[in-house]
Amino acid sequence: MNTKKARSSNIELLRIIAMLMIVSYHIVNHCVNDQLQEADSIERMANGFFSKPSYNPQLLLLDAVMPFGAAGNAIFILISGFFMSSKGKNINLAKTSGKLLQQLGFAAVTLVAASTVLCRLTRHLKGVFLEWQTINIFNDMSWFIGYYFLIIVIAALFLNDILSKLSEKQYIAFLAATFALTQFGWSGKLIESFADGMRTLCIGIFLYALGGFIKQYDPFGRVRTFIFPLIIIAVYAFVLASGYNDAKLSISEFLRNKPDDYVLPNIPWYDNHSIVSIIMGISLFEWARRIHLPSSRVINFLGKATFMVYLIHDNTLFYSIWGLHDWVRVLYYQPKQFVGELLLYTLATFFIGVLLYAIYLLVVRIARPLSGLALKPKAPCKTGTTD
Repeated sequence: MNTKKARSSNIELLRIIAMLMIVSYHIVNHCVNDQLQEADSIERMANGFFSKPSYNPQLLLLDAVMPFGAAGNAIFILISGFFMSSKGKNINLAKTSGKLLQQLGFAAVTLVAASTVLCRLTRHLKGVFLEWQTINIFNDMSWFIGYYFLIIVIAALFLNDILSKLSEKQYIAFLAATFALTQFGWSGKLIESFADGMRTLCIGIFLYALGGFIKQYDPFGRVRTFIFPLIIIAVYAFVLASGYNDAKLSISEFLRNKPDDYVLPNIPWYDNHSIVSIIMGISLFEWARRIHLPSSRVINFLGKATFMVYLIHDNTLFYSIWGLHDWVRVLYYQPKQFVGELLLYTLATFFIGVLLYAIYLLVVRIARPLSGLALKPKAPCKTGTTD
């Protein structure tokens, strides 16, 4: 009898959406923004169309994408808290570590091999991969994996136990205090002064605990489903208004100071503790929880592949590939085409990760029976005899 619990396809669909958001954010943040803001890139690609003291509404497209990364990260932490906070110390850290390390190792080896081969194939092509970098197996893997794993370790060691002993009022107080510490400027800077990334870790603990609170108490149960998309729309009204105001301010400062250098557009960046991204992440999570989907093997498989997608794309290899395209020229002249190409690159990157995940599963399946050739059989246990 198969007692393995079926995966919730609505949550797996949310993982897919979150991963697509993260990939599109990385393309914009690491390629489009670089081409837009770096003087060397502007000179090399001759695409300084936005480096003039005039307002360009096309830049609002970039403003709209920038919260995606932190919102996607928040969704993954919320999902983990929703399903794992009730496990207490029963989280199998050895099994979790093994799975993460196996995929990390496979991704690292694949990236090193791919970057080395591509670099050799293109080194004689003039003008190709001008900023090419091969992958360093020790330094170039995605930061989020360590962040996520540390939260799981904290949960397994003591956080789950603490949360299980809290009453509803105490739980709310814990969430409020943790969230407030990350949002108040002085306390947030103080937390960050202890160690780089400490503020991000605190917001991760808040999101994990919030996932558990939603599972246990369903605090948004009375909120109608259509409210959550409206919340996201309202947040975006502020995001786009802020982007417009920043652009106008930059123009006025340029006209007042009249510098001789480029006018580089200022695209806002959202940290993981940003209230904008947190509200978006929670709203999408609550919306997805209410979707009634029959179990789908395709959706479930794609959802399981998202960790490999994260590992495989957030590095200098993919930044180099994405950067071959002149994003700024397309954004300036054909913003609708820019949206389509951003979606195309995002989907292509996602499915490369899915393909590599399928190959990884095949390698693991082949390697298991072959492991007997490399390992000695276990010695039989010696048992004592009694007279």
